[in-house]
Amino acid sequence: MVIKRAIGNLIQNCINHNEQGCKIYVSVSAENSSCTITVADDGIGATNEQIEKLNNAPHYMVCDVNVTEQRHGLGLLIVKQIIEAHGGGLAIEHSSYNGFCVKITLPMYMAGQ
Repeated sequence: MVIKRAIGNLIQNCINHNEQGCKIYVSVSAENSSCTITVADDGIGATNEQIEKLNNAPHYMVCDVNVTEQRHGLGLLIVKQIIEAHGGGLAIEHSSYNGFCVKITLPMYMAGQ
């Protein structure tokens, strides 16, 4: 259930930080012993500097569509904590759709492990 909450938070961030009509893309892929969940959008995106700060900061500050207003990205912080508690990682990057992209990588286990 908490992984579902993390993905829900990422989708809600896409909705909150973009204009109406923005498309949101969710994909899942598996390779070897890990699973990658990608949430991306075709919205306003972020600068290289913002993405670097988001990937390296102990807390997250994000710019809303209205650049004069800054908001604490608690959604991203909660997602990061959930994913790390499950042995995974989180990476923020530019979306191939010209927006914003968050990739979650989680270890996969066989049932009963």
